[in-house]
Amino acid sequence: MFANRSLQSTTMTLRVLSSSPRRAAPFLLLLVLASCSGTAPQQEPVPAALERATPSAPVNPIDALLSLARSSPSPDAEDYLLDAVELLMEADRLDEADRALNELQEIASLPLTLQIRYAFARASLALEGNDSAAALQILNSSPLEPLSNLPQEQQLVLRQLRADALFQEGQYLAAVRERIQLSSQLEGDLLHTNNNAIWEVLSSAPAGTLSIAGNNVDSYELRGWLELLRLVSSNQYNLQTQMSAIDQWRNTWTQHRASARLPDGLSIIYDLWEQRPREIALVLPTQEPLGKAISEGFLSAYYDAISRGHDVPQVRIYDTSFRSDALELYDQAVQDGVDMIIGPLLKDAVRRMQRSTEPMPVPTLALNYGDVGGGTPAGLFQFGLAPEDEIMQAADSAWKEGHRNAAVLTPTGEDYQRIQDTFINYWTALGGRIVSIDTFGGENEYSPIIKRLFNIDTSEGRAASIRNLIPRSTVQFVPRRRQDVDFIFLLANPAEGRQIKPTLSFHFAGDVPVYAMPSIYDGGSSPAANRDLNGIIFNDVPWILEDSDPLRQSALATWTAASGPIQRLRAMGVDSFRLYLRLEQLRQFPYTRVSGATGLLTIKPDGGIRRELSNAVIVNGTASVLPR
Repeated sequence: MFANRSLQSTTMTLRVLSSSPRRAAPFLLLLVLASCSGTAPQQEPVPAALERATPSAPVNPIDALLSLARSSPSPDAEDYLLDAVELLMEADRLDEADRALNELQEIASLPLTLQIRYAFARASLALEGNDSAAALQILNSSPLEPLSNLPQEQQLVLRQLRADALFQEGQYLAAVRERIQLSSQLEGDLLHTNNNAIWEVLSSAPAGTLSIAGNNVDSYELRGWLELLRLVSSNQYNLQTQMSAIDQWRNTWTQHRASARLPDGLSIIYDLWEQRPREIALVLPTQEPLGKAISEGFLSAYYDAISRGHDVPQVRIYDTSFRSDALELYDQAVQDGVDMIIGPLLKDAVRRMQRSTEPMPVPTLALNYGDVGGGTPAGLFQFGLAPEDEIMQAADSAWKEGHRNAAVLTPTGEDYQRIQDTFINYWTALGGRIVSIDTFGGENEYSPIIKRLFNIDTSEGRAASIRNLIPRSTVQFVPRRRQDVDFIFLLANPAEGRQIKPTLSFHFAGDVPVYAMPSIYDGGSSPAANRDLNGIIFNDVPWILEDSDPLRQSALATWTAASGPIQRLRAMGVDSFRLYLRLEQLRQFPYTRVSGATGLLTIKPDGGIRRELSNAVIVNGTASVLPR
């Protein structure tokens, strides 16, 4: 009895994991069934409480199982309770499943099959709660170890769960190794599904986390996967070169398990190329500074592709300069028969597109963001230099350094208030505290502001009160700043920052870390002047901070010199060209990342493009990029 129930329940337990990104892959049900010597499992006799259910008097199967658990002797009671737990998990009623599982006592005294089911359920719930450490502790202990003592189908399930836990834990290479062990026992669709999961892990791993010495690459399969990742990553700026690199890999790694059938996240590249747009409309105000800078970046990338012999679409430019309604030219582009539209730029136009109840007439990459939750018609993607990306990354960087108490200093004004509010909301959601807030206007004197920010003015007020009571000759006063500020979140331009940072030192706060937004840096045009910014940590687009982009040097030689803001907009134009063929790949496979000029680009559920910027610290007036 227990053998049959165990197999049925194991598949039920793990099938529930398939409905969220960090849950086990959806093939587990098939995987377990397929591993039973090619025969279907015997059907478990239906409990009498369930057999009596009729359409006119339905019985809730979970309630019936819980009732049986309460009225049956051990170990039948635990068997029914685990059935109920697995159904609760399948229904995504995880809190109830956890409470029911907590009713089980003296697990070690149960038959081994029930101990294993309990361990799988407990580990699955830990993964659902993002507690990968607890899941791994369960999966690496009795009765699941040693793995070789388990039946074949349970070994497969254990490896699957262990791979998911390692992935969630950020142990990417270990997760890949676990899945490679799993793939050696799979074939057909099950093997392909496992390969899809391996590619997701590899694609999700932060830069540098998969760097291992050649001698430590302990299998042909792992070497092949890492080489495939290297080739795909180093040729990502153009679909043609990426396809050629993949074809070369398949010709070399002919015995690799992913060679005959590529992971779906890669095979889609070939479909995208076959279905590529032949004519694109660029809907931008090209006579206005913002639109001009973006179009310069787009066209630089476009003509660079031509110079390298790559196939490119025809581009039509619809100039929306000085127009109150950019969507009129958007509609004109649709009528002209273009296959895709990049633009418009105005936020109001994007909001109006969001309100559409119909899909976009052609795929559209809007160059701004509408309202959060404002609607996502099919075919609409949004891309821009959203300050939210910069704010959240600054907060994340400070949090990872162990800072918990923040002081916030921003300019006065409605737009700056929105940035301040965004930081405060995000920081407190992380679990941090805001201990001081202040703003500045067009002041040339920042000393009063810094005094307020650190309560130095209060300290001076106390000293003045004491002087009024005690003869001055007997009073020695050293101002004291508040000591509960771990770091300062700063929004300022370079000129403002050059005054604020020295003022902090003057008021005994020079040792307080400052995390700033990209506006603090002008692109390195004035190293001597920027020495007053030394020590400030900030994030910015790779186009400004790094030299790795193959287009950067030729583009800088072509463009006229420009300030940091214009350079960032040009980088946005470069990325709009690089994204136009990738949008459907990003949508279908959200773990896909594009190393863009404006950051590491991924997609959000609403079709917006998220940027992960580079972190840097100013040293001797110049930005020094920090490791990721």
